[in-house]
Amino acid sequence: MLISSTIEILPFIDNLNLFIGAQVLFHISSLNYLRTFTLAAKHLSFKTAATILNISPTAVSHQIKALEEQLRVTLFERQVRSITLTLAGQKLADACHVNLAEIDYVVKHLTQDKNEVSISCCHSFAALWLTPKSSQFNVNMPEYSLNIFASDSLVDIDKEKHLDIAIRYGSTEHDNNEDFLYTETISLYQSVQHPVVNSSLKKTNQQLFVTYWPENEMLNNIPWQQHFDASAYTVKTFPQEFFVLQAVMTGQGVGLLSDVLATSAVEHGWITKVDNTNSFKGYSYWLRISREHQESLRVKRATQWIKHEFSKLIPIEITK
Repeated sequence: MLISSTIEILPFIDNLNLFIGAQVLFHISSLNYLRTFTLAAKHLSFKTAATILNISPTAVSHQIKALEEQLRVTLFERQVRSITLTLAGQKLADACHVNLAEIDYVVKHLTQDKNEVSISCCHSFAALWLTPKSSQFNVNMPEYSLNIFASDSLVDIDKEKHLDIAIRYGSTEHDNNEDFLYTETISLYQSVQHPVVNSSLKKTNQQLFVTYWPENEMLNNIPWQQHFDASAYTVKTFPQEFFVLQAVMTGQGVGLLSDVLATSAVEHGWITKVDNTNSFKGYSYWLRISREHQESLRVKRATQWIKHEFSKLIPIEITK
């Protein structure tokens, strides 16, 4: 990324020792020369730096020469077909490698679209809860757009700088930096258009759909067999809950679903809880905010919206 030549370099290399025992304070009118130097130092090639910057090798040579004149040091030893860094050049290259990357990030952060809210969550939550509510998000915060990053792997929100909010799903154990949202209830659901004939008289070998994700060290599958008698059903598993919902909605059978993820389908009248069947607790949802973005108005408003939507959930009575 090239930065406008009207921007003066911050004193991140103030007092950099380019000479042993001597400290030099830099005041360089353009970051472009340092960017060019950094690329040439990385690849030890003016030609390669020129290709990356889409300028001529002669322009690279002129910029490096101008930088050397400003610093009053030689940065490269020039041979006929190669270049090598001098001691001063190596020291400047080391400083630029770290600090220019930081400047790039800060500038990108300061100039990024402030009208976006980025939320990380698991795939099922993204598909069945957050995406269906995106229109409500737009109504409540029309000046902001919602970006959803779905992943079933644990994402470090403090390292993934583009993320604002993470919705965690798991056991009651949680980080002190996370806010509790809701503990789900698992119940048996059926299609409204293709209901079970008599829920109290289960049909033998009726299809029962449940979610069973690949085992991992982070989160065990919910032990639904301890709470629900599946002896009268033919059990079929899916790795994601939205497959279970789809099977139920199309009348292929009944399914065990979280009240959180079933919310939209229930509100639309597509599925309903089967009467006279047991419900039991599942896992919990937690909210985590990026420490870097937590003071942002857009993040605060999005956080309030998420908490409000979860507060509207009415826990299903546990029958067993």
